[in-house]
Amino acid sequence: MFSVGGDSGPQARASDSYFRIGYSPIDFSYEGKSAAVAPEDRLDFSSPAVSFGIETQGLNASLSFVNKLTGAEDERYLNLSLDYINRFMLLKSRAFQVGIPLGLNTSLVSVQNEQISDNFSQTVFGFGLGLFTSIQIPEKISVSFEGVPSYGVSNSSGGLFGGSNKSILAKGRLNFLNIFPGRSLSLGYDFKYSSYDLDDDEFDYGLTYHLITLGISL
Repeated sequence: MFSVGGDSGPQARASDSYFRIGYSPIDFSYEGKSAAVAPEDRLDFSSPAVSFGIETQGLNASLSFVNKLTGAEDERYLNLSLDYINRFMLLKSRAFQVGIPLGLNTSLVSVQNEQISDNFSQTVFGFGLGLFTSIQIPEKISVSFEGVPSYGVSNSSGGLFGGSNKSILAKGRLNFLNIFPGRSLSLGYDFKYSSYDLDDDEFDYGLTYHLITLGISL
């Protein structure tokens, strides 16, 4: 997502764009008023998800899911996300960067349970402002960190405004640059907490995940 490329040379230089595949423990927990919905009717679950994504310097798209293919029994989870990041540099050199990322994001989160009639389906449109830094040994290794808290509106399926959403996303990347001719490998870790405060307390949930990814440059 925020790899730093070295100077071009006679050899093929790896792209700053990555295809990623990952493993993500998901925790989806009810955070509304206890009287709004009986415990047996809640959609809470904790399960591992599989994730796929494309990550570039400014635009990131990802898909993660939980279903029978991932070993789940009754729960079904789908998360489609698209993020745009514009980074304003405060300090910039060949080996070190610090800046402020301004992000626009949208996501669709759907949660179902085969034993429960209700389902959760929300689309969020949000924006955020945070901090990032990266350190690089040119053409060898780059390490980068980014954190962006966000606020947005959440729309329910078939409705207008479902309420609001607050989230924080933190990312770390360890990139091995040009480890193969024209290719880099990347290890990634993402943490996200997303809280839905909706007009109907019955659907006030919090989503937390830890995502570990392996990426290869495109």
